Amino acid sequence: MKKKDKDLVKEFYNLALYNYEKGTDLEELKIILNDYEDKEMYLQCEGIKLAIEQIEFLQLIETIIYDNN
Repeated sequence: MKKKDKDLVKEFYNLALYNYEKGTDLEELKIILNDYEDKEMYLQCEGIKLAIEQIEFLQLIETIIYDNN
């Protein structure tokens, strides 16, 4: 992958995480992801998808920690 492509993926990853931190819920991020998929903007999709996966992973860890306390 070219550096410019990696930068675009990273930009959309950071943007999705920022939006989540500012109150956009996970379902809304998935809707945004689907919109980009419909437009065949796959590098943007990759960034958003990575952010969604990280958020879901962190939620799972929080659930495990909460359930074990």
